Amino acid sequence: MKFLHTADWHLGRIFHQLHLTEEQSFVLDQIVEIAAKEEVDAVVVAGDLYDRAVPPPEAVALLDRTWQRIIEELSVPIITIPGNHDSATRIGYGSHLLEKAGLHIVANFDRALRPIPVGGVDFFALPFAEPAEVRAWSGDPKVRDHDTAMIRCIERMRENFTPDRPRVLVAHAFVAGARTESDSERPLSVGGAGTVPVDTFDDFHYTALGHLHAAQSVSDRCLYSGSPMKYSFSEAKHQKSVTIVEVEDSGSVSTFQIPIAARRDVRNVEGKLAELVAAAPVDPKRDDYLRVVLTDEGALLNAIGRLREVYPNVLQLERRFLTSGSNKQASQVAQRQQATETELFASFFGEVLESDPSLAETSLFQETLEELRRFESEKEAASQ
Repeated sequence: MKFLHTADWHLGRIFHQLHLTEEQSFVLDQIVEIAAKEEVDAVVVAGDLYDRAVPPPEAVALLDRTWQRIIEELSVPIITIPGNHDSATRIGYGSHLLEKAGLHIVANFDRALRPIPVGGVDFFALPFAEPAEVRAWSGDPKVRDHDTAMIRCIERMRENFTPDRPRVLVAHAFVAGARTESDSERPLSVGGAGTVPVDTFDDFHYTALGHLHAAQSVSDRCLYSGSPMKYSFSEAKHQKSVTIVEVEDSGSVSTFQIPIAARRDVRNVEGKLAELVAAAPVDPKRDDYLRVVLTDEGALLNAIGRLREVYPNVLQLERRFLTSGSNKQASQVAQRQQATETELFASFFGEVLESDPSLAETSLFQETLEELRRFESEKEAASQ
């Protein structure tokens, strides 16, 4: 059987005060067309359907229209999950009824345990959740991180495995070894505490991942499709695509990517102001969304205004000589971003008290952090 793997649509996204609904509609129409041309047996969307828990009405309408086209026009089932940007409660509304129409929205753990059979393949779909939610659902007090949470869920899924039948997992996670190349990906945890080892998914013939926006293979059976659009200037060099996955009866898997074209590209441009302005008339892509880095060293008058006269979609302007002095600080920030919460705590503790924290103090910090996460999760759920 053959299916289309995509993720991280982030409908309702606002990019530098610019609503992207029309751009997203352009991209989703291509995904529907690809699904039709490739004659896929299913469409898989691995989380982050929306950019925030309470999406704007136009984003909801766009998703509804896309679902309708795939199911009614193509007669192709959809398998999807909420990601860390989504509200599982909202995404899952009406899921029991919609499942009968071929729209499989798996938004709770109990439903995740049962396979969705399509074309001789069993799909297991696991919604994103914080460890505290999995701990409460499983009753296992040892669930303290994303790795253990994922393991517990998959252990329960095994009860419904059918021997010699291919299995596909749909998940939204940060798998260890994957590249993080975008500042538009909301961290699942500080540093490396939110990562899941790739061998966690060894029970599955293919794992369709969402969360990271760069299409990439973590292993030959564990892939991120990436987002279908560039949502940050840090993604400017990405080649956006969807992944087509073919699963044989034996469980062997093959994949290939089909590029997705944007109505307007997201680009980084660098140079002197006068040179950029002079080059604009012959630039066929001057309507793209641009981040401009000016290399002029002297004072400039109304640089953004002069640029927008010829490049109407300049969204960000920087001066190299004004920012180069902060490289050292940026390096220090990057190092802190790679540290775990516990490492950051130990570093702060040492700077203030000039000694390392004891095991008891470290354990107390971890318990307090977990309680804070649970409180924030409950607070967000109550506000929705």
